[in-house]
Amino acid sequence: MTTEDIDATSVEEFDPYRATGLWHILATNLNMWKDKLTPTITYSIHDQLPDGRVRLNDLVEYYSKRPCVGYRPTSLEGIDTQLPSKASRYQWRGDGILKLFTSEFGFVFVDNETTSDRPYQWVAIIYSSTLFSSGGINLMTRTRQPPTHVLNDFVRFCHDHPILKSKSVNMFYTRDKASDEVYYIRDLQTD
Repeated sequence: MTTEDIDATSVEEFDPYRATGLWHILATNLNMWKDKLTPTITYSIHDQLPDGRVRLNDLVEYYSKRPCVGYRPTSLEGIDTQLPSKASRYQWRGDGILKLFTSEFGFVFVDNETTSDRPYQWVAIIYSSTLFSSGGINLMTRTRQPPTHVLNDFVRFCHDHPILKSKSVNMFYTRDKASDEVYYIRDLQTD
């Protein structure tokens, strides 16, 4: 994903305080998630910059398969800095040894049903490429079992969007159990 794609697809209205808390990565097209189990992201407020932009702590947790021992918990930490262009645009910088790496992302699909005084219940994020992964899209929800209409709204949104239509190809469900099957979300779901 290019910076231009991320800028063009990111939502205009976004409240980072409503995005704090635990998110389940429900569907994605980032290949790094194909062999991982139950990936989550937890956002918390890191600080507010003098110009009003917000920085978020970004904790990614998942289970990765290790030879001879099976699946073990793994985590990555970083800081997301809100960019001045849009409230929904951020730059991620890793923590520790990953501090050398950055990635840009933007929120492209945001819960429009929950009142503004409550946390978002679903969002989608578009990511730029890094040395470790190609760019892609994550659909994240507060639970692993969101209402069916959330997925359908997201699929329709991607099909109708001139940029996201091609960028959302080959999205698949993340796994919560060890299995070799990957399920793609190409069509609308039924209850």
